[in-house]
Amino acid sequence: MKKRENLGIEIIVILSVFIVSILVLSKTFVSARVRSLSAARLSDAVTLASNVADVYLSSDDETKILEIFKDAGPDQENDTLSFSFDEDLKPAENGSFIAQIKTSKEGDFETADIFILYQGEKIYSIKTGKEVRQ
Repeated sequence: MKKRENLGIEIIVILSVFIVSILVLSKTFVSARVRSLSAARLSDAVTLASNVADVYLSSDDETKILEIFKDAGPDQENDTLSFSFDEDLKPAENGSFIAQIKTSKEGDFETADIFILYQGEKIYSIKTGKEVRQ
């Protein structure tokens, strides 16, 4: 039988390749997880924006909107209403999601820009409008 002369070097090379493979796979799985969470947050933001837009469009005035979202810690600043929602999109004080409705009026038509923030970062927005009855 032949004696292997470079067994130590072979083991080091094999271990190095194995470690690099593990690192690359780990990075791939972590990246996939981050993207998955980001996609889930965006999907939740779209759902929340749609729900808030439906409430806005079905309400005659801000009073009804504030009443519907009373458990969401409503905050009103100038022409912007803000509401807080938890990770399950349920109204909650100090939730992770913030829905903001910024309204502007031109004649008989009122528009609303609806922004969804996640932990302070804007991740989605839509614009809608309705005819204002006088």
